[in-house]
Amino acid sequence: MNTTLVSFLGKNLGDPKTGYQNATYRFPDGIERETPFFGLALAQEVRPDRVVILGTAGSMWDVLVGHLAESGADDVVWECLMEAAQTASVDLNLLERARPLAERRLGCPVDLRLIPYGRNAEEQTAILQTIAEAVPKGRVVMDLTHGFRHLAALGLLSAFFLERMAQLEVVGLYYGALDMSPRGEAKPVVRLDGLLSIQRWIDALDRFDQNGDYGVFADLLMVEGVPRDKANCLKKAAFFERTFNLRDAARQLGTFLGVLDTDLPGTGRLFQHQLAERLAWARGNPLHVQQRHLAYVYLNRRDFVRTAVFAWEAIITLECTRHALDFDDYGENGDRKQAEAELKTRLRANGTRWPDAPQRRIKDLRNSLAHGSPPADWAPELRQALSDPERLFSMLKADMKTSLA
Repeated sequence: MNTTLVSFLGKNLGDPKTGYQNATYRFPDGIERETPFFGLALAQEVRPDRVVILGTAGSMWDVLVGHLAESGADDVVWECLMEAAQTASVDLNLLERARPLAERRLGCPVDLRLIPYGRNAEEQTAILQTIAEAVPKGRVVMDLTHGFRHLAALGLLSAFFLERMAQLEVVGLYYGALDMSPRGEAKPVVRLDGLLSIQRWIDALDRFDQNGDYGVFADLLMVEGVPRDKANCLKKAAFFERTFNLRDAARQLGTFLGVLDTDLPGTGRLFQHQLAERLAWARGNPLHVQQRHLAYVYLNRRDFVRTAVFAWEAIITLECTRHALDFDDYGENGDRKQAEAELKTRLRANGTRWPDAPQRRIKDLRNSLAHGSPPADWAPELRQALSDPERLFSMLKADMKTSLA
């Protein structure tokens, strides 16, 4: 898979000939490289298949090209860029003339692109779009060292954007920390991948809260050292829950939950409490309690089909528990059918007709939502609930409060 290095180029704020201050950067593997442009040192370190350099019309393109060009051989291009950079009028035509010089020195395809200054939301969006267009596929390494300070933030955001929207793999976020060590000493190269890992966890939590898929955490946990068989329990649990096999879903989660009894490695430790909270329903609760919990979870997600299914199952499972019946007996004349008959008898004894009972509405809603149409004998207010999400939410919430108390 090809790797693209994306780097930013700022304005000339250092030496008038070299642009940025010449510095020696020490990489995490101990290798030191001297350069005024950290992106060039990073290119030597990661050896990308392609380099993208982003800068404004006033960035130091002239200094960059002067650093890359052969002495005297490319003076015409350099002089044109120097004049344009001084008046912030560098254009794509000039960059295209400079591109072969950069490719010759770096030994790989180079894409020199103009970006706006990012002074407002429109320009910031344009920068993200430019980066996305410049990196259509493969793996990405981001250099967040140079450019305006706010461009580093945009570069970091673009890494999140590329992973989520373009489905690219960001394999490194680098920053050459020029001010982190005294003058004359090598400057540390800082990897900011931890920030990317934090964003991946936040994104996974958001997706889980929207759709209930435990599997979104599995790959993150494996990257940080959790055994594959334990992490894959989350994927299996998600499958079983989505097929309404709650017993096996809880069993898989129970196998995984031991991982949370000790500190998670890496970034996962920051999110351990949130993850434990979302899985706590599977710890030792009776089946009807688990079903009731998930009914409310799906109600809050506005997933009304799953809400009604779990709510009705919880009602019957609870009734089985009250009468010492086998809640796993789903036969035509099995214990769950008997539990429903016991429920009707108890409601009648309390003065509630079965057609008027909230339990009956939950059962009918389950059937109606599954088939996409209400029973012919439904009252108008029940039919209206199926065409209004807020009415349906309120009806289910009220009936569940009465039925699942």
